[in-house]
Amino acid sequence: MTTKTQKLAATLPLNTILNGDCIEIMLSLPENSVDLIFADPPYNLQLKGELHRPDNSKVDAVDDAWDQFGSFAHYDRFTRDWLA
Repeated sequence: MTTKTQKLAATLPLNTILNGDCIEIMLSLPENSVDLIFADPPYNLQLKGELHRPDNSKVDAVDDAWDQFGSFAHYDRFTRDWLA
């Protein structure tokens, strides 16, 4: 870790949840300053009908704008961006 990164890492609060756009937040963090990132991504279900589990119980899914993408290609790009 460089001296600059050590100084930046020292200013980060410990044991804190950073809530927001994961791409923006991760880009703002210094290298080697994070032990864990837990992300709950949009799943791109875009339900046109009901979704059922293998036991035939209904999935109580979301149908909000944040979980909708114009195409599978757009969803794939979004997913690659936040995973990188």
